[in-house]
Amino acid sequence: MAALLLLLTASLACAQVELRSAEPLLVDVGGQRVIDGWYVDPEVGAVETWQVEAERWPQAHHRWATGEGSKLRQEVAARPDRLEITHLRYLESNVTGVTSAGVRLPLDVLDGARFECIGTPRGDAEREGATWTGALGPEHVTVIKDLQYLRVDLPGGAVDFDCNPKGAWCPGVGICPGTARFTLIRYDDGWRLWAADGKARRGTIHDFKLVVTPASDLAVAEVHPAVNTRWTQPYTATSRINIGTLDVKRFDAYVQPGGTLTRDERFAELRPERVEGASITADELTLTIPVERDGIYLVSLLAGDPTRQIGPCGLSAGVGEPLEAASVPAGGYACWVTPGRAVGGTIEVSVTGDARICAAQAAPMMFANEDYLLDRGWWVSTDFHADDNLPL
Repeated sequence: MAALLLLLTASLACAQVELRSAEPLLVDVGGQRVIDGWYVDPEVGAVETWQVEAERWPQAHHRWATGEGSKLRQEVAARPDRLEITHLRYLESNVTGVTSAGVRLPLDVLDGARFECIGTPRGDAEREGATWTGALGPEHVTVIKDLQYLRVDLPGGAVDFDCNPKGAWCPGVGICPGTARFTLIRYDDGWRLWAADGKARRGTIHDFKLVVTPASDLAVAEVHPAVNTRWTQPYTATSRINIGTLDVKRFDAYVQPGGTLTRDERFAELRPERVEGASITADELTLTIPVERDGIYLVSLLAGDPTRQIGPCGLSAGVGEPLEAASVPAGGYACWVTPGRAVGGTIEVSVTGDARICAAQAAPMMFANEDYLLDRGWWVSTDFHADDNLPL
């Protein structure tokens, strides 16, 4: 297993993505053909394809087609480190029972290739944790269902197919039925990687995004770790600091620069983590919370002072406008919450006003590689067809 992991992650550093053609769809990674066509079912009529401008994307193309009870918008965008295929199809009721779409992959490239995946392969494969490993081909694995992430080891370097680029916001099948579920199947004329909607009879909007890159340095299961929440659970903190010098279980001690370290002796015998805290001595206090992954976090601050009222205070951690935290009466404690952005492994939290902070924690909501909401949109370009009235 360890040898396979090393093999799959040792892709060529110089491997690049090349969009050879948008119509027909031809994509190379590391000089090897990995995609050789579109797949759409039911088929569409004449497709209009044109190039669009998109910042930081040397190549971006849109596709548009209409038919009886059907409208199709697709985008393919490429740069040396990444290719994105984005699909949205509107179908009126009773046009079709099942709709599917995706891409074709050549037999001679995938047959015999070793793979890792988050999904459900059929055939000779081994599982460790959430990750399956095996070989593709007629004598090995010919079907992978519920495919979220696929890494294939190829002669020109390993290639990743991210079928759920928004990440594991939902931890299991059935929790979020709106999440696209991909399937990889071998046919006589090639492999097909596609997502389907089996309830199109009543009308549907079928959409997804497929991202193709040279293999990440991260293990397959760590590209989109399932650390997020479902409706019955809170966000899980992955970084915790206590303000002061005490060693507290599950918390890292943190001596705050720019603030005055004070004590609350009421908790000395009961809860040592409540003893110390940093009071603002100037107009602003900055907390630096270390995290393992960049992205958007829910930041919680334990605020309170034994002898005086604190707040209201301003909170800012790099997401949106500063928030105002409510005042806390003398002798009381409260949890102040703000969204925070992690850049370069840290979240910088600015607290302005009269405050005393005892502890802080950060819970990931969306990692940077999953952000299609704040830093960018779902589509690379919104230069859509003049007749396109489909939703974003």
